[in-house]
Amino acid sequence: MKRTSIHCFFLILFTFSVSLLNAQSAVLATGTNAASGGNGSVSYSVGQTAYQYKGPNSQVLEGVQQAYEITTLSSSETVSNQEGILLYPNPARDYLYVDFTSTPYKGSEYQLFDSQGKLIKKDAISQPKSEIDLSSLHSAVYIMRINKNGENLKTFKVIKK
Repeated sequence: MKRTSIHCFFLILFTFSVSLLNAQSAVLATGTNAASGGNGSVSYSVGQTAYQYKGPNSQVLEGVQQAYEITTLSSSETVSNQEGILLYPNPARDYLYVDFTSTPYKGSEYQLFDSQGKLIKKDAISQPKSEIDLSSLHSAVYIMRINKNGENLKTFKVIKK
């Protein structure tokens, strides 16, 4: 009995001492309010931060701040009111159709670019409803520009199955 109570005493002492240990902590921050309560609130921004509160004089420990960088790979977008140019079907398998429903097609051409901006195909548009052969291309996302007299009328994102 005496031996069991001594074991229990050391077990409770060990459990209590382990609960007082503080290890490293990190909060992966994304920029929002983390928590709030009666004693205050915690908010964080992009980076890695750690918070430690001790009694009435709270203390905030800062962590490692990491750079947040946004890279956009695109060209400047031309805003066009050309609603009379249709491109279908999209996604396409072998053939793509360009249909000038209410816009004059004379003097127009198309340019087909790959995702890296390399010109793949270029040709004049000879009819109000033209067929473009895509059967020799790999399955990928392409950019098609419709130009008239050197001016960009409309740009499409084309998915080749």
